[in-house]
Amino acid sequence: MSKSCSALVLGIVTFLAMSQSASADAPVSTLQPGARVEYRFDYRGDGSAIRVVASETDINNLVISIYTSDQIAAVRRNENPTPVGRATRLRDDTLQWSGGFRGNAGVYYAVLENRASSAITYRLSISGDGVSGAARVAPVGPPITTQVVDQNGQKTLNVNLGSSITSTLPLTMPPEPTTCTPPAQISNPIRRSIKLCAGQIYAPLNLVGDNIALYADDARSAIIASHGRQFAVTLEGSNNWIEGVTIQARADPKDAGAWLCLYDECLFPTRPVTTTLRGGIQYGGGILLKGSNTTIHGVTVRGGTIGIATVNGRANKLVGNNLSDLNGWGSFNAGSRDSYFVGNTWSRDNHGCTTPDGRKFLSGCETSGWVCLGCTANVIARNFCELSSNCFYMSGERGLASNNNNFLENYCAGATENCFEITFSFGNVLRDNFATAEWKSGRACKYPFWIGGSVVFFANNVWECAISEDDAFNRSRDSTVVATNIIRLDYYLGALNAPRIVNPPDDDDTPPSQNRWDPEPVP
Repeated sequence: MSKSCSALVLGIVTFLAMSQSASADAPVSTLQPGARVEYRFDYRGDGSAIRVVASETDINNLVISIYTSDQIAAVRRNENPTPVGRATRLRDDTLQWSGGFRGNAGVYYAVLENRASSAITYRLSISGDGVSGAARVAPVGPPITTQVVDQNGQKTLNVNLGSSITSTLPLTMPPEPTTCTPPAQISNPIRRSIKLCAGQIYAPLNLVGDNIALYADDARSAIIASHGRQFAVTLEGSNNWIEGVTIQARADPKDAGAWLCLYDECLFPTRPVTTTLRGGIQYGGGILLKGSNTTIHGVTVRGGTIGIATVNGRANKLVGNNLSDLNGWGSFNAGSRDSYFVGNTWSRDNHGCTTPDGRKFLSGCETSGWVCLGCTANVIARNFCELSSNCFYMSGERGLASNNNNFLENYCAGATENCFEITFSFGNVLRDNFATAEWKSGRACKYPFWIGGSVVFFANNVWECAISEDDAFNRSRDSTVVATNIIRLDYYLGALNAPRIVNPPDDDDTPPSQNRWDPEPVP
């Protein structure tokens, strides 16, 4: 987690203070007939009072039950354990349960059930001196964001960018080769489109040129393998496409469980000599993209340190890829501009380590689901991340500020460090994002965000992590002398006036400020 400052910015920026209690003060929510929703919270087991209150609701048909962690597992198996508590009606037309448990610290759950024949609304608060980490949990999966349309043999991938953006991103797919190319016929570098053969294992591929496509076999059973500090696929050029391939990579043994360097070089003040780590894209992994206006869609990368890396690319589209369970980063990007990262999954990209100077960490070690250094005007929308270290990470140290990027409708659950870390950067928008606990384990995300030295815009986000919104802001602000500011678009301008992206980037040199922002209210 970047909590140090390497530069001093002169000037004063007035910050807008936020207010949030340590409870799950959710907005008014809707519960469908017969539906159930879970909220988890940590309790320190000191006997202090816990208070669970539902207001603005149908008190005759909403049932609130309190369960232990063991009991919630039984509930999810459709068993009927007796809850340790159940809310009752108060005179002011609210439902409330109050109680406490001495010597029984741990995670507890408040389960809300709608027993009416129609939808009901509610506002829930979970509070108490011994309560922390209150958050909604739900079995959320990656959003469906794409559809392939075939018109007279010409296929188009339509990418649904979500409700925060009014347009759909249409991507014209290149022709798919009619026959596959077996491994024995591969000769690197590859300068034409190829299709992999079913059930075959391929050595690393090097594609060079423009208008080239790499297609998986129809069953997606072929595998491209790599090991150590190499990439399974290296793609150089523009207007290219990678579709549906599966990559099995293996991290270099010396990198597994090590502190990872985000940059070309990191120095540790060890004695008697300084330790130098060579990092960044040098770690290798799945795909290395050196080019622009390229689409990577439906790719799965297993193992390795990096899932997909992009370097100095413009107008690239990474859509619907699964980049999980990696040693370092699901998506590693340096100098990305005007690009789209939509509907990807980067979960459990995380590990513990010991640094060269002897510090031990149980998780983190500079890993993350998505990381971007020196990136400008990108769209990061509708991505799914669970149990990674940082889910979304933009470090602005070393003069690598990432400015004017848009984080829209992303889901982060159980991040061990930060759901969103954005440091020493300006003008980034976070809108309609959801930071909460991971459903299966009930593990809370630690920080919803860390924004030291940055000016960011917020609108309609749900922050339900162990560290409250207030504390996340105050701690990141106090970590640096560089001005830190949150501009609350939903509070001060109205959520419907938040900046939104209305046009996909084109291939001309029109500055992003002229074609990416709409100053008018969303209708």
